[in-house]
Amino acid sequence: MDKGNESYQRFLAGDKKGLVEIMELYSDSLVSFINGFVHNESTAEDLMQDTYLELIVKEKSFRGESQFKTWLFKIARNKAIDHIRKHGRVIPVDGSFVFLPDNDFVEKHTEESERKNAVLSAMSKIKPLYAQVIYLSFYEDMSNEEIASVIGKSKRQVEMLIYRAKDSLKKALEKEGFDYE
Repeated sequence: MDKGNESYQRFLAGDKKGLVEIMELYSDSLVSFINGFVHNESTAEDLMQDTYLELIVKEKSFRGESQFKTWLFKIARNKAIDHIRKHGRVIPVDGSFVFLPDNDFVEKHTEESERKNAVLSAMSKIKPLYAQVIYLSFYEDMSNEEIASVIGKSKRQVEMLIYRAKDSLKKALEKEGFDYE
């Protein structure tokens, strides 16, 4: 049984600390994931809270057919899509995800953080679905089956999406002049 499911089962049994543990485990990841849809951190945080509210209001709707984390991210994705349908898509302004370093930054941070910024910048320039599968696969370490469940595609479709997403990300990084080898 995964840690999230354990905490959720304790929450359902009346232990309020279970919900707190879930929030500690997944809040940052959910905000990052949702922000990939709405491109607004404040809205992403609100939608993350709506995701947790869904857990509280619709107790016992998790049937254990997938990992708890997968189910939670699917709820978050649905919340984000509902928000976009209701309020429209916010299109990020070019460069909104690009961090332009000043001299202090260069002195204080390593090459690793520069790579991360380049990857995040490039992810904002590829198809949203590609960015989603890359995020879930590499940042959340989800299996192809779990990703398929979150985005509502088959495992085979996810495999193809990941392949295309990597290729698209590689091209975006090359356009930015990033040497990824």
